[in-house]
Amino acid sequence: NVRMINWAAYTLAFQQSDFRWLWAGGLGGNSAYWGLLVVRAVLVLQMTGSSTMVGITTFAAMAPRFVTPPIAGYLADRFTRRTVLVSGYLAQMVHSFVLASLALAGVLDAWHVVGLAAFNGAVRSFQMTATQSLVPNVVPKEHLLNAVALNMVSTHGSKFVGPGLVAIPLVLSGPTAAFVACSAFYIAGLVGILRIRTRTSGGLSKGTSFAAGQKEAVKYILSSKPLVALFLLVMMHCSMTMAYESVLPSFARDVIKDPVGGVSYLMMGVGAGSVILALLVAGMKGQRTRGWIFLVTGLASGISLVLLAVSANPAMAVIAAGTMGGSQVGFMAIANSSIQTIAPDELRGRITGLNQ
Repeated sequence: NVRMINWAAYTLAFQQSDFRWLWAGGLGGNSAYWGLLVVRAVLVLQMTGSSTMVGITTFAAMAPRFVTPPIAGYLADRFTRRTVLVSGYLAQMVHSFVLASLALAGVLDAWHVVGLAAFNGAVRSFQMTATQSLVPNVVPKEHLLNAVALNMVSTHGSKFVGPGLVAIPLVLSGPTAAFVACSAFYIAGLVGILRIRTRTSGGLSKGTSFAAGQKEAVKYILSSKPLVALFLLVMMHCSMTMAYESVLPSFARDVIKDPVGGVSYLMMGVGAGSVILALLVAGMKGQRTRGWIFLVTGLASGISLVLLAVSANPAMAVIAAGTMGGSQVGFMAIANSSIQTIAPDELRGRITGLNQ
């Protein structure tokens, strides 16, 4: 007898309409972000011919996450989390429109791209923190791992959707048309977020200072050995495995010999692997199984980078990129769901922000 797969176990969180809209909105917004990452990298490489400048641009998009997530977490506990999320999407739309307008006017230079990338990264941290804080509010607690994993499908599967769709205008018409396409993704994401009905916030009362709010969250984290361990593991994992975005453009140029389309193919490989592992985690049951997957994906995250480094042809590089994306997402889905489960709702925004 052939055992049938119980697909319902993989999509439990979709039973909640607010989660469906949160997921769909995230797919639009994240597709725009990853599409922009590809277009910016290609454009800067074309403008300057410097892989170092591409690295600076990518760093500019990532650097604000050292500063802004705790602010986003504070706001997510002080105000309605949906409102914080909507504000983030509106700011992302404005950023994307400015980028497209400068490109259309023919006045966009590399340092404009770097500055706008920093703004994009800062606002994205609000989007990510508010989303992760809101997920536990729109699904039953017993479906939280499923919801976090499916949210990972939206977040990292968009590495396949965004770069894949943006590659068409990028190759046919150039970066300007691709920037316009990214603006359309943000609009689609905002439409989904506006359909969410849940209105929740954390436990911060009016007048509580930022410092006092963060002190309360840090005190709770330090009192919990599991949270301390998870924070350290996530920090080491991300710092050692997630710097690949700045390398892909020059890798595509020098190894794959396709400086425009190659970045999209590699990022799509990352996205495809991410979707497969996120869906696997979504249907996972049992703490022991979760622990083994956590260990294996953590190790595979490092090994996959070595596989990418020694890839001799495009097919091998895309397979390595898929392994890299899948292992990273599997690790982060389990880590984030564990943190969200331990964090009390009144502190969830701030703890999520500090985790970011």
